[in-house]
Amino acid sequence: MITDSIIELIVIVFLIIIQSIFGVGLLLFGTPSLLILGHDFANTINILMPVSISISLMQFFRSKISERKFIREYNLFCLPFLIIFLFLALKFNYILDFKFLVGLLLVFSSILILNKSKFSSFREIFFKLKKFVLVGIGCIHGLTNMGGSFLAIYSTLVSSNKKELARYYICYGYLIMGVFQYLIVLFFDYKNLEFNKLFYILLALIIYFPAQKLFKNINDKKFSKYINIIALLYGISILITYF
Repeated sequence: MITDSIIELIVIVFLIIIQSIFGVGLLLFGTPSLLILGHDFANTINILMPVSISISLMQFFRSKISERKFIREYNLFCLPFLIIFLFLALKFNYILDFKFLVGLLLVFSSILILNKSKFSSFREIFFKLKKFVLVGIGCIHGLTNMGGSFLAIYSTLVSSNKKELARYYICYGYLIMGVFQYLIVLFFDYKNLEFNKLFYILLALIIYFPAQKLFKNINDKKFSKYINIIALLYGISILITYF
């Protein structure tokens, strides 16, 4: 019989591969997975965040791309709302149903990305409102840990579907949000956290470099499509399980 620990390990290894390629995945899929396996929201962040930060660090500092304007806007419009809504998420952990909310966000965001051609027709409107989009990403990610799906939409549009630039935006966003989230969780919930899963970081270091060969073989148009098909199916499965 497969235990929850083995299932968790399999899920983590698979998601490390996904995030090493796409820059997103551990929090997007790992959050509902660990919630389903019985972890509370704070410990879900505590397990996933160190691994996510490790991968994002490698992607960010090994990237040949640098975009200071994006970094400046991201820090100004996203981070304050991330912090505010993470406080709310930790405070109302046992009142809000994160599983259902996470499932809805997965389905909604995946449909948006998979229909990006229609969404992209509003590029002019999007660029006028992109600062508000960053605010929304901060709110959603702080409250549910699922802002990565919207970060992927934002990054794809801003980068004009160039996978190297899109992943640079995604990995920076995840890196800076992850550091702030983890520090806040450690500060406010340290006594309730378990630290026996830090060895997952070693798995990330082992898996990351071989996964880059797969990244190089994916063209720009297909870069976001694969992960969002998985996200859509995963979100639907969560909602079916809920009902």
